[in-house]
Amino acid sequence: MINEDLPIPKYAQIAEHLKAKVEELSKEGKDKFLSDDELIKMFNVSRMTIRQAVQLLVKEGLLKRIQGKGTFIVRKDKLKTDIAKLDTFFRGWYLDKNFHVKLLYRGSVPCPKGIDEKLGVKPGEEVYQVKRLRLLEGIPIVIDNRYLLKKYGEQITDEEYVSYSFSHLFLNKFNLSLTEGEIEIEAVLASQEISEILGISIGSPVLYRSVDLKAMKSCVLTGASSYRGDMYKYKSVLSLE
Repeated sequence: MINEDLPIPKYAQIAEHLKAKVEELSKEGKDKFLSDDELIKMFNVSRMTIRQAVQLLVKEGLLKRIQGKGTFIVRKDKLKTDIAKLDTFFRGWYLDKNFHVKLLYRGSVPCPKGIDEKLGVKPGEEVYQVKRLRLLEGIPIVIDNRYLLKKYGEQITDEEYVSYSFSHLFLNKFNLSLTEGEIEIEAVLASQEISEILGISIGSPVLYRSVDLKAMKSCVLTGASSYRGDMYKYKSVLSLE
């Protein structure tokens, strides 16, 4: 199972095999994972190597260690957002009471190319960038990267950024209702930056969602979000009418 000729560390190779085992046991409805002793015999490696492999899966939110009891599978249905209407889309910010948000960055930046046209500003003009990380039970789930006009962004406090959706903030602080939006979703592979923030392997599947939101026919918010592909899904109802 371990290829000695590969430049990939043994523990990383073992971790990939363990992911398949996690999926297998999950389908069988089992919560308890194999013990370290069982894995040592299975892969014929040191205890340290097994611990490193298991820790990778703990970091990715697939396993959890409970002192004195062992290793367990994290059984969690994928989070789901209905994107058929804007109101249900905005409610995605409050998906779970165990969600909490970390503010990674806020501040004025020169407007990136392509964003200027959407926000209706001059090339290079300063806009406001906000980057937030959403976590569920301590596991990083979503990276939100947004751009908005500086006059709005600088009036919002740190506490408000981590407590409310932009829909709530625009309505309650500026009396602007976000009534129209355009969303694009594509499957991409995690870059080094995304993998480090979300705690997943480089090249892992990620749902990349770009969004432009309008108030009074003008775009006031744009940007993109990167979702862990193994813990999130979208739903939309289609109709011929």
